[in-house]
Amino acid sequence: MKKNKLILFDWGNIVEIVSNTEGKYSCRQAFQDLFKACGYKGDKEIFTNLSHYKVSSIPNVEEFEKAFNEMKIEFNLNVDFKKFVELYDFYFDKIDYYKDVRDYEVSLKDKCYIGIFSNLTIFDKKRLDKEVGLDNYDYIFLSFEFADKKPNESIFIEVSKKIPFNSNDILFIDDREDNIEMAKSIGWNTLQATGLELDKIKEVCDKFIEK
Repeated sequence: MKKNKLILFDWGNIVEIVSNTEGKYSCRQAFQDLFKACGYKGDKEIFTNLSHYKVSSIPNVEEFEKAFNEMKIEFNLNVDFKKFVELYDFYFDKIDYYKDVRDYEVSLKDKCYIGIFSNLTIFDKKRLDKEVGLDNYDYIFLSFEFADKKPNESIFIEVSKKIPFNSNDILFIDDREDNIEMAKSIGWNTLQATGLELDKIKEVCDKFIEK
């Protein structure tokens, strides 16, 4: 019997690999390769240096193009926006992910409700669907669709309004401490973990479903 409980999974570092692990191709490496292919010749770590653009909070392509035009100046890029998006899809499609974690998440859908709550850019949703199959999930909450991002309290409140569950019937799994602390502050159950800790994820999820 499917229980009236919800497990919300982050995506980055839970399913998709953000930082280099065991020689896997990561999101951070995809950003480096993307900007290099667009003409960047510096040595900055791109993933970190894009934080002030808040790309996962940009709600539409038009606004993203405005941000790109600023990036183009800052990083001395030599491609237009159309080529940037084409190269984005090419490099990001190469990112490795934990298929065993994805399979476990989907296996839970007959036991409880499952969802994804993740910071993504507008260009990531297609790749997310390819990796996990969005139709497998009961709820999908992506930051760009809120024009907001974790760990801001506002997005957690908005997500809470959209789900018919009591706080104590929600388990949120994320790799970042700041996201976990915000979830705790609104009463959710939490687990800080990465995709390398599938046994821990299984143990906590099983206990949460059965309690």
